[in-house]
Amino acid sequence: MLRNNNNIRINRRRIYFLFILFLMAFSAIIYRLVYVQFLNASEFKSYAEYQHIGEFILSSKRGKILDRNGVELATSLNEKTVYANPKLVLDSEYESKILAEILELNPEDIKEKLDSQDLGFIYIQRKVPTEKAEEIIEYNLPGIYIQNESMRYYPLNDIASSVIGFTGIDNNGLSGIELQYENILRGIDVKVVAEKDVFGDIIPEEGNVSKEPINGKDVILTIDSQIQYIVQEKLEELVSQYNALQAIAIVMNPKNGEIYSMASYPGFDLNNYGEADPELFKIQGISFTYEPGSTFKIINIASAVENNTVGIYQLFNLAPSIRVGDRIIKEIFRTYNITCSTGEIIKNSWNVGAVTVALSMGEKIFWESIKKFGFGEPTGIELPGEERGLFYDYKTWPASTIGALAIGQSISVTPLQMLRAVCTVANGGYLVTPTIVKEIKLLENDEDNNMKIEEGNRIISIETANAVKDMMLSVVEEGTGTKAQIEGVKVCGKTGTAEKANKNGVGYSEGRQITSFIGFAPYEDPKVAIIVVVDEPQGEENTIWGGTVAAPAFRDIMEFSLRRLKLS
Repeated sequence: MLRNNNNIRINRRRIYFLFILFLMAFSAIIYRLVYVQFLNASEFKSYAEYQHIGEFILSSKRGKILDRNGVELATSLNEKTVYANPKLVLDSEYESKILAEILELNPEDIKEKLDSQDLGFIYIQRKVPTEKAEEIIEYNLPGIYIQNESMRYYPLNDIASSVIGFTGIDNNGLSGIELQYENILRGIDVKVVAEKDVFGDIIPEEGNVSKEPINGKDVILTIDSQIQYIVQEKLEELVSQYNALQAIAIVMNPKNGEIYSMASYPGFDLNNYGEADPELFKIQGISFTYEPGSTFKIINIASAVENNTVGIYQLFNLAPSIRVGDRIIKEIFRTYNITCSTGEIIKNSWNVGAVTVALSMGEKIFWESIKKFGFGEPTGIELPGEERGLFYDYKTWPASTIGALAIGQSISVTPLQMLRAVCTVANGGYLVTPTIVKEIKLLENDEDNNMKIEEGNRIISIETANAVKDMMLSVVEEGTGTKAQIEGVKVCGKTGTAEKANKNGVGYSEGRQITSFIGFAPYEDPKVAIIVVVDEPQGEENTIWGGTVAAPAFRDIMEFSLRRLKLS
């Protein structure tokens, strides 16, 4: 009986103890419910929403850049972005090792990011290939998410690289056409709030996404990628053959200003632009400034003929040197007097003849004529980084300046400015605005927005243009530019060889020259104009001239361009 009473007391104690435990547990649950649902309801509600509802940026697809024939020069590929919410990461050491192995990154760097518990979002890596992103998804790592993102890709690598330009990590244009037409190529991104799954992706339910991003428009250039390729190939040969600093060339339609090619060498690979010297990002055709030398004699002679200060067939008695102010300008090879015509001054590139012609105009008329050809002002081409060049007002000229200008010194021009000016001879006297954008490919229901070619302003008469064109023809047929001849095609051109000014701006450097050749074809109806500029070519004495260095490259580029455009 005593044993039973003891058992009853023990059982009662157990029941009381269990009851107290139950009461304590029940009280804790009640307290927790009150804490969660009443005291801190708003905080837990926000946390739940943070886990299940997210803000998403739906990125627009950047428009393509294409050449005049529809060849893709820039496009966008779908890639992935790996990001994390450190607050939801359970094992930062384990997850960082997995991510580091797949993404080929330093695990310590990743762990440091995953341990940033005060952050709700942090990038692990952007522009990740799809296959790597899918491998990460298979591990189902808590707090690690994948987001779609586009990556800019340039199918032709270095073709027209400085002109096309490139984008940054956020697909924003940083140079070239990518920068100039950022607002058109970029499109409009959309921010949406939607439910997300465990991988951080939008749950595809009706009403989750009410807006769609607006994709960017395509930009079609006037560039012909095949001509561009040949031009770059020829420039590379020039730099290699003559150990030059660089070479530049532009191929242009002289009638409407369309640019078929704008190139420079050395260049860079657009898909690896981060490894290139930033100096190579400049578009040298519009940013490189130089003294044009004898190619400027075209502008000099055309101005004098247009202003009737010299005649087309006028004869000149030329000494081997001439004094202008405090400067004596000499011929390079001639030490005797000659009698020659206006056309022969161009054909044989006589310095004294060019100075005599400039003096016939006087400072004011010569200055006004040069301004009409567009020097000292941007050409208006749709590219960033265009230089104006240097051309001072005649009122500030020392007495010798008019003589220097006559032979292409004391003025700074870009290759495009020079080519545009010479195109006035090719097209019958009109100064056209160069263009490199042919069309902006619009979205459905948009208004027509094709680029309109502006009609040029007449700056010289057709009679003057035709007379100077004949003179340029004689340069190639029997003058200083015979290496630019093309069988079956009449070519007009002009050679240029200019010493480079010293870096301190005083005097000129021996052995540092810029050689160039500029011209157009066919003579009967010019359809293609080209300039080739070679910066500091090296070679034996008396072998480095515009007619020996630049003219052969001009010939090869012109021959291919005429065939490519079906003009010969």
